[in-house]
Amino acid sequence: MEESLRERCLKYSRHFSGLCGISCSVIDMSLHCFLESPEDPPVFCAHCSSYNQMRLSTHCYGCSEAYRWNGRYVYYCPLGLAFVASSVSDDRGELAGGLIAGPVIMGNYQDTLQELPCKEMASEISNLPVVTPRQMTDLSEILAAVTFSISGIPHSKAGSFVYEQERLLNSIYDVKEKYVTSGGETTYPIESEKKLQALIRGRDKAGSRELLNQLLGEIFFFSNFNLEEIKARVLELLVLISRASIDAGADVQEIFGFNNEYLQKIESFQSIDELSVWLTGIMHRFIDYTFDFSRIKHIDAVYKTMEYVRANYDKKLSLDEIAKNAFLSKAYLSSIFKEEIGESLTNYINRVRIEKSRVLLLDKEISLIDIANLCGFEDQSYFTRVFKKIVGISPKKYRDSRGAAVTPVKLGEK
Repeated sequence: MEESLRERCLKYSRHFSGLCGISCSVIDMSLHCFLESPEDPPVFCAHCSSYNQMRLSTHCYGCSEAYRWNGRYVYYCPLGLAFVASSVSDDRGELAGGLIAGPVIMGNYQDTLQELPCKEMASEISNLPVVTPRQMTDLSEILAAVTFSISGIPHSKAGSFVYEQERLLNSIYDVKEKYVTSGGETTYPIESEKKLQALIRGRDKAGSRELLNQLLGEIFFFSNFNLEEIKARVLELLVLISRASIDAGADVQEIFGFNNEYLQKIESFQSIDELSVWLTGIMHRFIDYTFDFSRIKHIDAVYKTMEYVRANYDKKLSLDEIAKNAFLSKAYLSSIFKEEIGESLTNYINRVRIEKSRVLLLDKEISLIDIANLCGFEDQSYFTRVFKKIVGISPKKYRDSRGAAVTPVKLGEK
């Protein structure tokens, strides 16, 4: 990030923080660091087992997603606290950094307390701002307007067209120079594809990005700028990268999800200009997700799923519907939810519903069958079975004892 852009980011991050009462930080993606970040993290961050390894990557992920989704993105850290990121582009349209607002508590404060990893955090987060999902959307829109003013580049990335073409043309020029100096004997470098796979498997991100850019230039040159041939070669390269990424530890479902999206996109292009602009950015972003973001995306998807369940516990919830909201397959969501939270998604839904029912049971004017319906259970007998399994006594006994016979249910405990 160049100096004047950095200064504008810092200036407006201070104004945003002062006006909204929400901490606002600046990330420089080229240096991969925070600017003017406080030396000591918030006290509650000490409870995060992933803090040292994932703090920066979590927020770089937020900036990358914001760049992908029109300049704004709301996400969660591993402790379940919410942030909003807005991307900042340089004068060539490339992602230079971003503004990160947060942490805040989004939604119901008590729900957040119940899902904290330890009780000590309750007092430590008590001074954090509490916002509704609608207010979080408002914050994201304001922050996106600020970053647009800072960079002067539309968040639609219209300004990246010339820059992305320039990068690809430089690679093509380099290939042409090699071809001329070799007397026209150079052929498409299959060995470079194998080397790229080896670099990805070896988790050499910088080397992978550099060689990928070179290979894209080779593809365009040796395809004689024939659009259909370029598409075919790019698809082959995508398969090679995917296999190597999985060998390097990337999530299979995540990589296949990218593949399906990219395959459809590649086939839709009608000109080399359109394809070249999209291709250079998306291939490098593919590598970023392979190396940096898969674990963070899991955490973000899990917390967004928990938020969705808390907001809709009183309705009929299907795994299909929840997975669609998280933009994941049913099997994949179920797997990462169990991995991150320690219990199945179905069990979590039941725990949320039972905790809500315990509040209603203290009101004797509401019948048990109505409480079951209000909490999303389709019949009273099933509600009773689940309640007894989680709480230890029947709903009636709980009501008769005014809740004094048992200890509170903590969501997320088995």
